[in-house]
Amino acid sequence: MIDTDTTPDSSTSLVAMAGIETRRLARSPIFIGGVVLAFGVLALMVVLNEHPVYTDLLPTPLIAAFFIGMSSLIATARIVRSTEAAVEAVGTTPGTEAQRTAAVALACLLPFTAGLVFVLTVVAVGRAAGVAPQEWWFGTLPDWQVWSILLATGPVACLGGGLLGVLTGRWLHFPGAASVVVVAVVLVSFAGSVPIAQGEHSELRLWVPWPMWHSGTLLDGTQSLYAGNPLAHLGYALCLCAAAALVAIWHDRTARTTGLRIAIGAVVVVGLACLVLGMTTGNADNLVSDPIPFRIG
Repeated sequence: MIDTDTTPDSSTSLVAMAGIETRRLARSPIFIGGVVLAFGVLALMVVLNEHPVYTDLLPTPLIAAFFIGMSSLIATARIVRSTEAAVEAVGTTPGTEAQRTAAVALACLLPFTAGLVFVLTVVAVGRAAGVAPQEWWFGTLPDWQVWSILLATGPVACLGGGLLGVLTGRWLHFPGAASVVVVAVVLVSFAGSVPIAQGEHSELRLWVPWPMWHSGTLLDGTQSLYAGNPLAHLGYALCLCAAAALVAIWHDRTARTTGLRIAIGAVVVVGLACLVLGMTTGNADNLVSDPIPFRIG
C-alpha cells in the first residue's frame, strides 16, 4: 500500500478498516453465491465422474476463477461505491480515500483464500482417487509448472477479480459498470486465448488475464498442454493484480505521490518482463499427451 501517511496510528486504522471490509465482503450474497457455485460445480464433477480415475484436472481452477473471481468483482465494486455514498451522505471520512481503497483491496485476500482452498481441494481429489497416467498433472509435468498453472488460474485469478472490482468501483460510475467489466473480461480472455491456442504461436495468448493452458481431453483421447512459461505468467498475473490496486489508489489525488508513481512504473516494467518471459521461455510448442484409453471417442 502506497500512502503519504505511514504512522503507526495510520497502519492500525488501515488494518481495522480492512477487517471491516473483509467482513462486509464475507457477508455479501453475491460473493457467497459465487463460492457456493464454484464448490458446488466441483462437487458435481466428483459425484458424476464415471471414469476409473480423474482426467482434466489442470483446467479445473478456472471454475473458481469464473464463479469466485467474477462474483468478487461485482461485490467489491459495490462495496467501494456504497462506502463512498455513505461518506457523502454522512459528511465524515473514515480515513482518506486511498486508505479506504486499500482496505477493500486487502479484503480481496478473502477470494484469494477461497480460490486457494478450491485448488487444494482439486489436488486432494486427484491424489485420493488417482488420475490417468497420461494426464498432464504431477508426474507428467514438473511440479513447478503444475503449481504455477493452478495458482495463476485459481487463487490469483480470484484475487484479480476482486481487485478489478475495486478498480471498477473507483473509476467507473455508470449503472451496471461491474457487470460490463465482467462481460469484457470473459470475452477478452476467451477471444484472446481460444482461437490461437491450437496454432503455431499459442504463446501469444498469454497477454490475456485468464489464458487457457490445457485443451481438455479430445475425441482421440489426447490432451494438449499449450506453449509458454507458467511461472512467468504467474508473475504477470500478480503484476496485473498489483496494478489494479495501485491504479485504484491513484484515484485519490492526495495519494499521487512520487512513491506511488514509482510503484506503478515498477509494476508495469516487471509485468511486461514477465509477459515477455512467459511468451519466449518454457515450452516452445504445444505438448500432446498419449491417448487416455477410456476417453477415446
